[in-house]
Amino acid sequence: MSAEHITWGELGCPKAIGLYRFRGENIRVRNIHIVVAEGDPTAQFTLLVLRPPMGPAEYSLGHRVA
Repeated sequence: MSAEHITWGELGCPKAIGLYRFRGENIRVRNIHIVVAEGDPTAQFTLLVLRPPMGPAEYSLGHRVA
């Protein structure tokens, strides 16, 4: 698993849970991310990338870092 950063604005400031496109990949956004982002487009989160041995990579937001 590896991690990089993504801003809330890069995801389009989601207001609902679901999958959002970023660099051609679907990023999973959960309700906790919406609450923690506080509508701030500059809020940064870790972008978690899980690469299982078989199948496609899975992307999800992690913790808010700034």
